[in-house]
Amino acid sequence: MAGMPKKPEPSTDELARMLWQAEAKAADVLMQQMLDRLGRQTFVGGKRVAIQKLPRLPKRAATTVHQVKVSLHGAKPPVWRRIEIPSAMRLDLVHEVMQAAFDWDGYHLHAFETVCGEFGAPDDDDDWSDRKDEAIAALAQVAAAEKAKVVYLYDFGDDWRHDIVVEKIAPAEAGIAYPRCIGGRRAAPEEDCGGIWAFNEYQAELDDTFDAGQVTARLAGLAKVLVPAY
Repeated sequence: MAGMPKKPEPSTDELARMLWQAEAKAADVLMQQMLDRLGRQTFVGGKRVAIQKLPRLPKRAATTVHQVKVSLHGAKPPVWRRIEIPSAMRLDLVHEVMQAAFDWDGYHLHAFETVCGEFGAPDDDDDWSDRKDEAIAALAQVAAAEKAKVVYLYDFGDDWRHDIVVEKIAPAEAGIAYPRCIGGRRAAPEEDCGGIWAFNEYQAELDDTFDAGQVTARLAGLAKVLVPAY
């Protein structure tokens, strides 16, 4: 409009400041979006997957067993155990199964990586991870179907990773106590032996003397009959 003063043009410094503020705001928005996305994901065996809500334990889990193959990640030759575990067994007890199956002594921290997030013992707080209490989740909740995978980590120094893969879910046999070991290969590492690389060099000279019956005997204190014999 005629006679009205013109709005002064912003100086170069003002333009630079406005641009910096816009870029900073955009960066904050982008960072928050990235954090929100990461918060909806979790790691299972080094692979990032969408985190799932912990489902309810199905009623049928009380009388079914998960047949799992547990492989020591990176072991050459392979070291593995085939174990039948009650589907309804809590992860704090699955931890004890893994300890017995690989003859660990329980000296170190442990954790489970699952599609429902990471779980561990409440007393094993390392001040940086966001683990849920392993006693609130059962195997059937975090590995609900065949081919589902859970990773059991033991000793964060030597970094022993046990890949637990569900081979099948089947009704428990009448009169049989679970968990039990039905197969496997090779002896497990000794505590504090230096990790998988050191173990591979050591075990190359050993004979395969694995005995599934010995593992089942170590599991006896955890074993229960799910379906009584008639």
